[in-house]
Amino acid sequence: MESAAELARKNGLEKYLDKPAELNDAIFNLMLLQETIQLEQGQRLKFRDGGTETITCKRSVHGKFIAGCTGDKQYRYAVETALRASTAIVAVFQRGLFVSMLKRIGVPEDRIAQYCGSIIISDDTHCSDMD
Repeated sequence: MESAAELARKNGLEKYLDKPAELNDAIFNLMLLQETIQLEQGQRLKFRDGGTETITCKRSVHGKFIAGCTGDKQYRYAVETALRASTAIVAVFQRGLFVSMLKRIGVPEDRIAQYCGSIIISDDTHCSDMD
């Protein structure tokens, strides 16, 4: 398993090793950009070419994740509230995995390019807090 430093170097993200807050901001901005691009792509899909069809898959999400930090327990409620407000479950599309699987199955390159050019994710996942 790769260490955080190895993973950062591999992806050109060394500058974030000592700046996790900046990394979180960058990730948020990238996710916002991805969502905007997907919404625009969704609008274009309404005017798709003849002979094409929208293909979808539905993935159900169950489980949990944990976010935490350390500090003065006097502010426990405020910190827990802020952690709940600042975390989310996010659907992520892995283009490389998608392409490699289609290639292994034998889908032609031109069709793969067509699919990749029209990917959208409609994310309706929710983090349910039972408190």
